[in-house]
Amino acid sequence: MSYATPAFVHYGNWDETTRKEPSQKWFEKIVHQIFDAHRWDTPYSELYTDDMVLLKPDGSTVKGGKEAWAAVAQLYGPFTTQWTQAFYMVVTETDYGWEMIGQAWIFGDLPGEAATGEQKVKDESGKEWDVGMAGAFRFQYRKVDGAKHGDMLLQMVQIMSDTGPLLVKMMGRGLLTLSDLGM
Repeated sequence: MSYATPAFVHYGNWDETTRKEPSQKWFEKIVHQIFDAHRWDTPYSELYTDDMVLLKPDGSTVKGGKEAWAAVAQLYGPFTTQWTQAFYMVVTETDYGWEMIGQAWIFGDLPGEAATGEQKVKDESGKEWDVGMAGAFRFQYRKVDGAKHGDMLLQMVQIMSDTGPLLVKMMGRGLLTLSDLGM
């Protein structure tokens, strides 16, 4: 199926321009105040639809809002702190709301002591982090009147990222072993 539709295209992090686009104004708030803040006790129903579908970086799929929220908390759980820095997005309006395909850096700190030779990475502000992972993401935002954080919820999230740098640093710090990875 193809659609000829105007698209909102943005290069760079969220800013005053992206805050004029409804889905990105909502999403920036959700990302920083809930995901980056590790507020995993937030009820899934404040963010996700009941029929939510999550595609994880390993290619597996999780169905259901409650199950997807638990899986996302597990994915980002290794970080003691994190920050999401968007750098590209394309948003289109759809019959259900909006769809966005974008790219972002996920920066995070890990528990434990840095391994010998471990290097820090910097975000665009110059803040140093233990790890930075670039990823591509696809989101579907469904219009839902009266939703707690604004009139939309996520109905689909696809995460495409290389988690290798995170796993290597976790192994170097003794947070993971090869047997934890099934090896």
